[in-house]
Amino acid sequence: MIKRLILICSMLLLTACTASESAQKKAALYQFDELVEVNSIDNFRMDGWRTMDNRTVFVDSRPRETYLIVLNGVDSNLKFAQALVVSSRMGKVTVGFDSVMTGSEPRSRTQIKKIYRIESKEQEQQVRAKIESFSEED
Repeated sequence: MIKRLILICSMLLLTACTASESAQKKAALYQFDELVEVNSIDNFRMDGWRTMDNRTVFVDSRPRETYLIVLNGVDSNLKFAQALVVSSRMGKVTVGFDSVMTGSEPRSRTQIKKIYRIESKEQEQQVRAKIESFSEED
């Protein structure tokens, strides 16, 4: 009986480690060292947005300012959302404090993990290609 219990516990621990390793590997994919990372967006006014997958969204703030927002988790509604809400405090969106919600599930908030400044359309296309390659690795 004890051997069986030890075997079951060992299997559960191994499964948990594998799942944790997989989650860490997936989170590492969303690191964009080639981009300028910022802690906040000041004077935030969303003019448009484009989702890439269930963890990332490009947000246009004021003409000619685009940011990549990486979420702290998965929002399964994000890719198909008709409306998007980004929380802010006095016009400032801050990593770790603010979150993203879709119009279909406004009570379901996903915290912002990282914000990157996008300098050009070409840079946005490069990031899009990189994110699209993530789904190929699954």
